Amino acid sequence: MTDIMNIPTEQFPLNWHRYNHLMDELRDAARGFAWLDERGWPGGKDLDKRLMAIWSDLHGVWETIQETERAMRSGTISKTDGKRHHPSA
Repeated sequence: MTDIMNIPTEQFPLNWHRYNHLMDELRDAARGFAWLDERGWPGGKDLDKRLMAIWSDLHGVWETIQETERAMRSGTISKTDGKRHHPSA
C-alpha cells in the first residue's frame, strides 16, 4: 500500500488552501444573506444561519483531518491502511 503521508499537498482532497477558501466563501455568503435580510430579503437570516452551520461542520471536518494527521505522525494510526495501532499491541 501507499504511504498516504506522501501525497503532495496540492493533491490532498482538502488542503489548507482549499479549506481557507471554502471557509471564506461560506462566511462571505452568510454575511451577504444577513445583509440582504436587513434590507427585506425574505429568509435572509435563515440562510445566514444555515450557511454558518455548514461553515461550522466544515471546521469540524478540518479538525478531524488535523487529528488524523497527528495520529499518523505519532504512529497510532497506520500510514498505509488507516487502522489504529496501539503501542502495546
